[in-house]
Amino acid sequence: MTDDQVRELWEKYLQGTATIAELTELRQIFSQSPHHALFDELLQSAFTEPRHIEQGDYDVNDVVNELLLRINERPTRRLALPRWTWAAAASLLLLAGAGSFWLWNKNEKNQTPTHIPIAKANIPPGREGAILTLSDGKQVVLDSLGSGIIAREKGSEVRLEDGQLQYNPAGGAEQTTVYNTMSTPRGRQFQMTLPDGTKVWLNAESVIRYPVAFNGHERKVDITGEAYFDVKKDATRPFIVQGNNFIIQVLGTEFNINAYANDGAVKATLLTGSIKATTNSTTMQLTPGEQWVYTVPGQSPKILQNADINHVMAWKNKRFSFNGNIRQIMNEVARWYNIELKYEGNIPDKELEGGFTREKELGKVLEILQAVGGVKFDLAGKTLIVSASK
Repeated sequence: MTDDQVRELWEKYLQGTATIAELTELRQIFSQSPHHALFDELLQSAFTEPRHIEQGDYDVNDVVNELLLRINERPTRRLALPRWTWAAAASLLLLAGAGSFWLWNKNEKNQTPTHIPIAKANIPPGREGAILTLSDGKQVVLDSLGSGIIAREKGSEVRLEDGQLQYNPAGGAEQTTVYNTMSTPRGRQFQMTLPDGTKVWLNAESVIRYPVAFNGHERKVDITGEAYFDVKKDATRPFIVQGNNFIIQVLGTEFNINAYANDGAVKATLLTGSIKATTNSTTMQLTPGEQWVYTVPGQSPKILQNADINHVMAWKNKRFSFNGNIRQIMNEVARWYNIELKYEGNIPDKELEGGFTREKELGKVLEILQAVGGVKFDLAGKTLIVSASK
């Protein structure tokens, strides 16, 4: 097919008059490497020609990141444009889909969208919430409680204020050290303030154990999962985060710790201040912008320069930021949407990179990943079955 014939077919597609057969042919054409340059030309036209431009309050970065997660085999360039149109968005989807699903034009009111079904995956995104376990074993679900005192623990008031947990001294000092545990199930995240004033944000499926009062010469907490710490400075009492075979020591700083057991590595990323990371009798000191990586088990830890802070902090800012293979990505999705994963067949190992808001229903996320990840999904109850696309 000549370039002029391709352009004619493209125009029909933008106008919403292309038949199913023509759409199929167009996808096949643009999946062939000799036509990539032509597609880039047509895509640029869809974004810049006045006849395609509509006004609207849309975040272009969200659109491009969401619809064009970059596949490392053929990176796609990002476009910085003030406005986008349904024609342009559909153009992006056509490239990203590479035959994975059908598209339609918003202005074609009688046209029925057809795409690969993802079995009613209308599971809502995660939200704020957690479970507080008191020293006597009593559990308090914090998802829907109003503000006020929710417990008293050994001289401290435990308060919930605007959805955040705080510990306030109330009365005389208590010599016996008792511990509370805050846990976020799958599909939850939570913010709290520790008794010393340190602020903690917990990602989904994470646990922090801490004393209700920090007595003695150090402030020590235990962590599994992922948490972001804004540590209250206290030069006389270092703040220590302890996990499975690692210790992070700080005085006053901001850092993120990722210690999910099924992610295969522990990562501590420093934003401000200084921290020391210790494992297997090896201690390393980090400066801002560095990331300490400890692969479990057996390998020596290492420090990565110039860590991608936006990627690390995406979860705290209510965004997904993907940079890995589909199994690594699906671990994060499963934690946020409270689902189980089951893999069938040989899953592609291609690397994906991109990001978008975490405030979407599961089905919208799966459509994007299915389009670019070389996989297909089927939801059976709360189990998501992942298999290679044919």
